[in-house]
Amino acid sequence: MKILIQSSFFKVGKFYELYNMDATVGVKELGLIYMKGNFAHAGFPEIAFGRYSDTLIQKGYKVARVEQTETPEMMKERCRKTLSVSRSDQVVKREICAVITKGTKTYSFLDGDCTDSEAAYLLAISEKESDDSSGGESVYGVCFVDTSIGRFRIGQFQDDRQASRLRTLVAHYTPVQVLCCRGGVTLKTQHVLSHELMSSMKEYLIPGSQFWEASKTLKVLAEEEYFKEDKTSTENSVKVPFCIS
Repeated sequence: MKILIQSSFFKVGKFYELYNMDATVGVKELGLIYMKGNFAHAGFPEIAFGRYSDTLIQKGYKVARVEQTETPEMMKERCRKTLSVSRSDQVVKREICAVITKGTKTYSFLDGDCTDSEAAYLLAISEKESDDSSGGESVYGVCFVDTSIGRFRIGQFQDDRQASRLRTLVAHYTPVQVLCCRGGVTLKTQHVLSHELMSSMKEYLIPGSQFWEASKTLKVLAEEEYFKEDKTSTENSVKVPFCIS
């Protein structure tokens, strides 16, 4: 099973920099050169982010893009309002703005022509095991995402004890990355993922905080008004778009 190793790219001015172990990865995998200083760090111009991040992604890494979320002026104003004099607070805030893998990569004009790129599906799968009288059947909820074109395919189906439908699904839409709830899939499903998708990366997410339940997902969609057509309406309802193909 492939395990994703995260590497963080920090935006510093017009450059991205890698520190400590990430710098070692950059030197080894990207051919970067260590910069002078008392600790390991390396960097490259921001325009090369797409090329360097894609190189790591294709090698099985997960890339975290860390951007500045305030200007030096905003930082000074924040410290003035909070009366903070500590050195840790007098630093421009940076936050993780994107986590990029083969299954979550998007494209911009800086990436050049991506028309020849094949679909790289990200699969999220949830399983509900039936009772003993069903003979080992399961109900699956699945969502395929192709982030390169922003297309979602979502569905639910009942499967037999051999997981025949699940096997057929991943054969037609082979994902590059699979997300599951930790402890939320049966040994039967784990066997399918291990043998049918040997080259796909798998992540088993923490239930609740990382892998949301349906109720929490619907609550967030409603509160954040993702699919609310009329923003002025007081009705707090979600009209999720769907298509049949």
